[in-house]
Amino acid sequence: MQVPTVWAQSPSASPAAAEATRSYQIPAGSLQDVLNRLGRDAGLLLSFTEDQVQGLRSNGLQGRYTVNGALTAVLQGVGLEAVAQPQGGYVLRKRAEQPSVSAASTAVTPGTVSLVEVRVKARRDADGTTEGSGSYTSRVTSIASKTDQSFREIPQSVSVITREQLDDRNMVDIRDAMAATPGITSEQLNFETSYFYSRGFQMDSMQFDGGAPINIASYTYSVNQALDFYDRVEVMRGASGLLGGVGDPGGIINMVRKKPLAEPRFIVEQSVGSWNNYKTMIDATGPLNESRTIRARGVLSYLDRDYSIDTVHLRTPSIYGVIEADLTADTLLTAGASFQKNKRRGVGGGDLPRYSDGTDIGLPRSTSFTQPWATAKRDTTELFAALEHRFANHWKLKFNATHSKSDYDGKSAFGYGTVDRETGMGATWYGGGHYLYANEQTVLDASLSGTFSLLGKTHELLLGVDQQKVESFWNVGYSSTPTGVTPIDIYNPGAWSPEPAGPVSRRYNPWGQEQRGGYGVLRLHPTSDLHVILGGRYAKYEFNQIYESLGASGNWALASGSRFSESAKFTPYGGVIYDLNHQWSAYVSYASILKPQALMKAGPLPGSSLDPVKGKSYEAGFKGELADGRLNATLSVFNVERTGTAVADPRYPPNTELWAGSCCYLPLGKVTSRGFDAEVGGELIPGWQIAAGYTFTTTKDKSTGDVFSDVTPKHMLKLSTAYVLPGELSRWKVGASATVRSKQSRQGILYDSDWNEAGRVTIKQGGYAVWDAMAQYRIDPRWTLSLNVGNLFDKTYYSTLGYLDGSNFYGTPRNFTATLRGTF
Repeated sequence: MQVPTVWAQSPSASPAAAEATRSYQIPAGSLQDVLNRLGRDAGLLLSFTEDQVQGLRSNGLQGRYTVNGALTAVLQGVGLEAVAQPQGGYVLRKRAEQPSVSAASTAVTPGTVSLVEVRVKARRDADGTTEGSGSYTSRVTSIASKTDQSFREIPQSVSVITREQLDDRNMVDIRDAMAATPGITSEQLNFETSYFYSRGFQMDSMQFDGGAPINIASYTYSVNQALDFYDRVEVMRGASGLLGGVGDPGGIINMVRKKPLAEPRFIVEQSVGSWNNYKTMIDATGPLNESRTIRARGVLSYLDRDYSIDTVHLRTPSIYGVIEADLTADTLLTAGASFQKNKRRGVGGGDLPRYSDGTDIGLPRSTSFTQPWATAKRDTTELFAALEHRFANHWKLKFNATHSKSDYDGKSAFGYGTVDRETGMGATWYGGGHYLYANEQTVLDASLSGTFSLLGKTHELLLGVDQQKVESFWNVGYSSTPTGVTPIDIYNPGAWSPEPAGPVSRRYNPWGQEQRGGYGVLRLHPTSDLHVILGGRYAKYEFNQIYESLGASGNWALASGSRFSESAKFTPYGGVIYDLNHQWSAYVSYASILKPQALMKAGPLPGSSLDPVKGKSYEAGFKGELADGRLNATLSVFNVERTGTAVADPRYPPNTELWAGSCCYLPLGKVTSRGFDAEVGGELIPGWQIAAGYTFTTTKDKSTGDVFSDVTPKHMLKLSTAYVLPGELSRWKVGASATVRSKQSRQGILYDSDWNEAGRVTIKQGGYAVWDAMAQYRIDPRWTLSLNVGNLFDKTYYSTLGYLDGSNFYGTPRNFTATLRGTF
C-alpha cells in the first residue's frame, strides 16, 4: 500500500525552497518516524510503501541541510533514495549502485552534504530551537552569555523545558514549566501569581530571547505567560548578576519565543479537561514572499475553565504575532507583539487556614473562601523587536528590545484567621476592596560578539550595554463594611456582601526602578581542552516609591517616601572548563549579584536605605554531552552566600508602613545555601526521551542558626519521560512524570487581639510524590490524540504550605485532559 507521509505544503516546491537550507533536529528512530518528521519539518510530500521501510532505522538528522541533503542524510545506509517527481514531491525507491565518495573529497554533489561535516558545523550554528526536534533537550542555549553555547560551554547549571516536553505534558503557562524544572520550587500567592525559588532564593529576573531582564519580583507584575507563544523555557541556577542585573543569587529565566518558519505550517489544537477546562489554539506560519526573505507567524489561543475550587473561573483570550525579514543576507529584523486578557471570578478564594496548633484542618479540596462578585481583569500587552547583523569576520551585532505593560482592575474576598480546634471558629471575611494597579517595563540591550586570534588560538569576546526601566503604581479603595468581623463557617462559607468599595484612599504611586549597565565576557582557549571565562558587569541602580493616604478631610498626605540611588557597582564573573574527553568536561565557576534594599532603612527615623545585599555563588562539577549531543548530563556542587541582609536594630522600636519603608535595620545578616544537582536530559535510546533532576539543598540563616528558606525542600526529584513504542506499535507514545520532595516545615505565629505576637507553633507537611501520566496516539501523519492524567494517584497535599491564618493551597486533585492536535 502506498503511504503518503504528508506534512506537505503543495505538490510542487519552488526551486528556491529546494536549495534553501534550514536547521533540523530529528532524533534517531524508525525510518518511517524519521521520514514523517522530516516531511513535516521540510514541508514536502514524500511517498513510500510500508514494505519499503519495514524494520529499517535511521540515525535522524542534526544540523542545516537542503531538502535533497536532508533526504540523503536520513536515508544513508538503508539502501533507499528519494527521487523528485515532475509534478512535485518525492518517491522512495531502491538505491542504484553508485561509486563511493571519500569523506576527504572536496567534490560535493549539489544539494547533498556530508553528515559528519554538517554535524561539526551545526554544533555552534544552531540557534537552539526545539520545536519539531522531538527532544527533551537542546544543543545550545543563550541564557548564560547572549551567544549560543552548548551546555558544556556554560560553567553553571542550566535546564531547558523544550517544546516537545511542553506539548507532551500539556503545559499551559510558565508556572507549569517551572514546576517541571529541576531544582525549582514555587510559592503560590493566588490563582494568578506565583514566586519561584532556586537554591533557596527568589528568582527576580526573566529574559525574553536572551535580552535584558524584566523584573518579576514586583507585586504588580504577574508571571503567567501563556506557553503557546514560546519554543522553550531555559533556567540557569545560581547568581546571574552578569546579565540579570540586580536581584537574589537564585537564578534567571529565559523565555524563547516561537519564530516564523520558511515553510508553511498550520497547527490546530483542541483540549477538553476536568472541571469544564476548554482550550483552543491555532498556530500559523510561513513565508510572505516567493523568495522567503519575509516570514510571519501568528498564534491564537483561548482558554475557558473552572477549577477544582468552587466558584473560581478563568477566561483568557490571547494573541501573538511575529514577523522576520532578511534585510540583507547578513541582517535579520524581527518584530512582534502579544496580547493577553485574563478575566477571573472568585478572586482570593483558594488559600486556606489551619488549626491554632498548626495541624491541617482537612477541609475538602474544593473549599473556596471567596464570592462570585470577587472578579478581576488583567490586560497584558507586549511589544518586542530585534535586529541582528553578521559581519564578514564572524562578528555579530544584536539589538533587543521588549516593552511590557499590564493593567489590573479587581475586587477580592478571602478568608483569614487561625481556626480553633474546639469551636471551629476564628476565620473571618476580608477583602471587599477595589484594587487598581499597573506595571510597565521597558528593557533594551545591545551586544557585539565575535572571535579573534591570539597566540595561535581562536578566542571569543562579548561586549554589551543594557537598560531596565520599571514604572508602576498600586491604588486601593476600601469598603465601608468592616473586615475581619464576619465569621466564616469553614465547612459552609456561605455568602458575604460588603458595601461597594469607596474611592481610592491609599496609593503607591509611583513605584519604579531603573538600572543601566555595561557587561563583557571573554572566553579564552589557551589549549584545545582548557577554556577560561572572564566577565563582569558595571551598573547603576535607582529606586523611587511614594506612598500616600487619603485623610478624613479629603486631602492626600505623604505616609512614606523612599528614593534611593546606588552608585555604579562592579559584579565579577568567572569560570574554568577543562575537556576531559570528547564527551565530558569538568568546570568551576564564580558568579555574583547585588540586591538593593531601598525599603529597608537604617535608623534613626525616618531612616536611610541600607546598602545592597551582596550575593555570590560558587559551583563545580562535570558536564557530559553524550550520544552525539542528543543527551546532556550535569553533576554539580554549589555554595551560595548572601551577606548584608537587613536585621532588626534593637536600638530602635519597629516602625513599618504597609508595603512601604520599614525602620530600623542593620545590614548584618548572612545566609547560605549548599548542596548538589544531578541532571540528565535528552534521548537515552532511540525513541526514549527523559528529563530528570535531583537536587539536595540545605539553607541556613547565620544570624539565628535557623533554616533560611522554608520553601525549599532538602531533597527534590523531578522526572519526565516519554517513549515511542517500537515496531507495529510506533503510532503510540506513552509517558510519565513525577515530582518527589521531602518534608517541609515553617513557623506559624499566633497573635492576640491587638496583633501582638502571642506564640509560635510549627507547621509541617510530610514528604510526598505526585505522578502524572500521558498516552498519545498518532492517528495519521497529520493528527494526534493525547490523554494526560494529572495527579494519577489522587494524592492530597499542599502545593504551597502557608501559615496558620491562610495561604495554604491544595495541590490539584486527579484530573484528565484530552487534546486533539493537527499539523498541516
